[in-house]
Amino acid sequence: MPAAQSTSQQTSTGQNPSPASSTAQTSEDGAETPPPDSQQTPSLEQQQQTIQERVVSLRDEPHHQLILQNDFANIYRVAVPPNDSTLMHRHDLPYLAINFGAGNITNMVQGQKETTLILRDGQVIYSPGGFAHVARTNSGSAFRNVTVELVKPQGTARNLCKQVVAGPLACPQEQQQVASAKGAASKKKSAAGDADDVAPYFETDEVRVEVVTVSMQREYVDESPKENALLVAMTNSNMSAEVGGHNASFLHSGDILWMPAGEARKVNDFLGTRSNFLLVSFKDATAAKP
Repeated sequence: MPAAQSTSQQTSTGQNPSPASSTAQTSEDGAETPPPDSQQTPSLEQQQQTIQERVVSLRDEPHHQLILQNDFANIYRVAVPPNDSTLMHRHDLPYLAINFGAGNITNMVQGQKETTLILRDGQVIYSPGGFAHVARTNSGSAFRNVTVELVKPQGTARNLCKQVVAGPLACPQEQQQVASAKGAASKKKSAAGDADDVAPYFETDEVRVEVVTVSMQREYVDESPKENALLVAMTNSNMSAEVGGHNASFLHSGDILWMPAGEARKVNDFLGTRSNFLLVSFKDATAAKP
């Protein structure tokens, strides 16, 4: 530090040492020991290194609230206020995350250079995990998402109709036809048909991720689902859901609902507008209860 350097230079040229040096004590063997108040303040780099070495589990990170867990997933609601940051925390398992609102964060992965992430509302992220990081908000807005930690090994991740991971799109044929038809002036889709969109985003060997749009004209209905599924209500959603013939709940932005395999499910927009939800289907149909 500058003060310590100044003391060293004065002593080497024969000038009187600084007052701090004059209070040094001599041990029994004659060696000088620095006084207690001469300890150097850690540099910014040293402070950051100390923070990075204090790694906590995802469950112990205070900005991550565990809201549901079962044999397939651990679901967290994440909220980081403006100009705040998470602790250094581990992602030991693969996970999905869906963003709520625009986000500008600094991502500091342990052992790597920090990067800036510009996130869109509704953006879906997939990561195989196996790293630790700090997320710091850079603007006057909060960072919010729902993180779905996937308990089972996921195998290969593949894009369907959205670029979620690196690699080409593999959009199912029927979705390509729908996309082509949107630009045709000779055919105009009905409001009901437009509201019934089911957009495949991506999949792994274990899960399939889609975004479903519902409205007053068209509900999402599956009378005999073969897969367990997680519903995550997206921004500005106002939905009611039935599972197994019973009214499960009203769902708004960031709310979740576990829908077991074999139980009929129905979702609609109770305000008669349009609502979207992320549907994560688990290909292993073994029963799972929250």
